[in-house]
Amino acid sequence: MDFIRQLGPLVLDHRFRRLTESLLKVADEIYAGSGLTFRARWASTYMILRDDGPAPIGEVAQRLRLTHPAIIGITDEMIDAGLAEATRDKDDGRRRIIGLTDKGRQMSDDLTRVWDAMTSVQATRFRTAGCEIIDVLNAVEDGMSAKSISVEVLDRVARARNQSADRKARMARRGRAAMQAFALVTAMSAALVVARQAAAQTPAAIGPAEKAALVKALSDSLVGGYIYEKTGRMMADSIGVELRGGAYDAYSSGAGLAQRLTETLRRISKDRHLGVRFGLPASGGGPVLRRMAPNATPAGPPRRVVRITGDSVAAVKQSVPTPPSMEYGIAKAEILPGNIGYLDVRGFSGDPGALRVVDSVMAMFASVDALIIDVGRNSGGGPQVIQHLSAYLFDKPTHLVSSIARGMDTPRERWTSPNVPGKRIPKSPVYVLTSRRTFSAAESFTFGLRNNGRVTVVGEPTGGGGHFGDFIPLAGQFSMFLPRGRTFDPRTDKGWEAEGIRPDVDVSYDGALDKALELARRR
Repeated sequence: MDFIRQLGPLVLDHRFRRLTESLLKVADEIYAGSGLTFRARWASTYMILRDDGPAPIGEVAQRLRLTHPAIIGITDEMIDAGLAEATRDKDDGRRRIIGLTDKGRQMSDDLTRVWDAMTSVQATRFRTAGCEIIDVLNAVEDGMSAKSISVEVLDRVARARNQSADRKARMARRGRAAMQAFALVTAMSAALVVARQAAAQTPAAIGPAEKAALVKALSDSLVGGYIYEKTGRMMADSIGVELRGGAYDAYSSGAGLAQRLTETLRRISKDRHLGVRFGLPASGGGPVLRRMAPNATPAGPPRRVVRITGDSVAAVKQSVPTPPSMEYGIAKAEILPGNIGYLDVRGFSGDPGALRVVDSVMAMFASVDALIIDVGRNSGGGPQVIQHLSAYLFDKPTHLVSSIARGMDTPRERWTSPNVPGKRIPKSPVYVLTSRRTFSAAESFTFGLRNNGRVTVVGEPTGGGGHFGDFIPLAGQFSMFLPRGRTFDPRTDKGWEAEGIRPDVDVSYDGALDKALELARRR
């Protein structure tokens, strides 16, 4: 017997996914057998454009209840097939309008005949199985809209957890009264001393009213701003259920409650950027990097090291100590034996002065035979330095990545900086070192270069932070980082959120520099 069938209602999502994949495959076979260059996933978008004429991407996504990137992927495929075309909105150049081409409109009669036959056959199949499928689906969707399944399930789980906790507490209290009385007398004197010393430093406990206000503010932010509205609503529903079920009752400290809320949000969303903090955040994203005074003269290029005895990384590290401070996130820039450049970037600063430092560094690397860029200890930053540094690695402006945020109709493209003052090195081999600590903007840097075939990635899979957003205040001293958008390759509609970026050469980060040097010297 089919194992999945044995599991019953528990794996309905799996059963529906299997059925969907089967129906899509059958539909594609029907189109091919009818001599039509058409894909099953285009059908609903095609019908909107055929019946209502050209429409903005956002309107199509809203009507079909799909994400903008999903519709962009569908319409791009239709454009490649010659069935659709894109134009810019005359009133808003950022909006892309999609319409059918003459070729697309001419397919209407043939497609209608196929769809009529498919509708009849599929309805008969389900009716024979004892199901008026459309009526059932309508009823199920209406029921899920009226009350989320996740809310109902989490409510039951919370009640069961509380009942179990009550039983354990009653059992633990039995036979413990005498020991508690003795411990109370012994501990009171010490506790009083400690309490007096800590009273001035202990923050006020977070009470029920504060928790309710926090959950409401957090829920409103998730529903109104999280990149995926459906996931935002699911998270909002879940923390509401946990609040009502007493899941937060034991948390009296702000830091503990923030961590507990973050655990729930990340468990549902798998989004490592998303999180709640207690106390004001230090910065809006990425590391805090040193800035020059406004009138200071930019530092010259880092010291050029051309003679270092020994070929090993250990010898290099002993001969050239890491500077105690970083210049806009650049921790080290050296010429290693074999005329190989090594650049250790710990963060991508958003300060304009960082671009001048990059220019100085890249002037130093203008004649290297290969370049190694280490982002293994880089947790992010801003895009400007990424665009500027990347420009030195190409001979012309190059598209790196695209990004889209909730509420945007069209993705925003990110290209290398159009002009740089120094010599470019488009032919020099480049190796990027990564680790599990490589995150956010550092992953975007790696992703854009690798997708263009410009670098070899050496090291460990990266952290998987492909979303971007902002810090926003909540109730009291709480704030959250709210991801509002994602970065991706428009050719595949794929990014690296949660999954990270797999290296081309998989090796521990500790051994990545040695491996990159070995690869560079072989060329």
